[in-house]
Amino acid sequence: MFKNLQEEMRRLAARQTISVPLESDAEGYFDKECPDENCLFQFKIYEQDWKDIVRDEDVFCPSCRHCAPAKSWYTTQQVAEAREYALNSVKAGINRSMRADAAASKRRQNRNSFVSITLEARGGHDVALLPVSAAAPMRLKTKCEKCQCRYSYVGAAFFCPSCGENSASHTFEQTLTTIRAAAQVGDTLRGTLDADQAETIARSLLEKGMQDTVMSFQRLCEQLYDRPEWPKARRNAFQNLDAGSELWGQALGVRYDQLLTATEMSSAVRYFQQRHLLAHQQGIVDADYVSRSGDGTYAPGQRLIIKPAAVLNFVDIIEKLGRELIARA
Repeated sequence: MFKNLQEEMRRLAARQTISVPLESDAEGYFDKECPDENCLFQFKIYEQDWKDIVRDEDVFCPSCRHCAPAKSWYTTQQVAEAREYALNSVKAGINRSMRADAAASKRRQNRNSFVSITLEARGGHDVALLPVSAAAPMRLKTKCEKCQCRYSYVGAAFFCPSCGENSASHTFEQTLTTIRAAAQVGDTLRGTLDADQAETIARSLLEKGMQDTVMSFQRLCEQLYDRPEWPKARRNAFQNLDAGSELWGQALGVRYDQLLTATEMSSAVRYFQQRHLLAHQQGIVDADYVSRSGDGTYAPGQRLIIKPAAVLNFVDIIEKLGRELIARA
């Protein structure tokens, strides 16, 4: 009487895995999530590149560069929906077998029998097994300069998920985008926080933006300049405009003042000197700053006041300078 159910139970007992189909999003990208519980960064990889380029043994987190096999990168949502899919798949198989047993039981009954025993299975309709759905497409998309893997993300990503490459130009652009955003949140902070807290945080973000702009340029230059045939650069040389300009002049035959206008160069000198004060003297102006920057708006003993417009202008100048070097290096 329970032949089909018994067969289904044996089949389930022998079955080791249930294949769960995953959908790509509307633009053809698969959802992924960093398996490091301290990160859990979510991103997407183009479906065809996931199959053709990404290696099974090594996948890298675009945010923290955690490395793990390809089977480790399912999102929390995918795992939850896959469990539900697997459970529904088991239920559907059992329901089908019980209905088949009930139908067979009815067919075997003799209508002229004095006593009749039949099996009836109620409910248990077939379950619609749909692929695990994908999240909405992400705004930022890029392609690795080294392996050509296409991926997308929200926020900032620094490493290719396929080869782990840290792209100098990509990281540079990402950092400047972040600095621009942070420089413009002052009004939002003032509308949501206590006035003192808002001003303190806004000032801190602006001062950090000046320092991060120099650091992003330094990092870009160090990566671009890493050639054995070029003169060796001393440590932190690219934090200094004169030293960095001299190195590029020797390597490429072009100095910073040939890539920027006179006004841009003058502003860059002032901003680099301001960054130095913020990093080493808590923003307190000294005679060296006034002399080297040509900034006569401050007297020694005063403290720098950084405005959003200054940060944005600095970022624009450094972005232009960085792109010129990228194009030539």
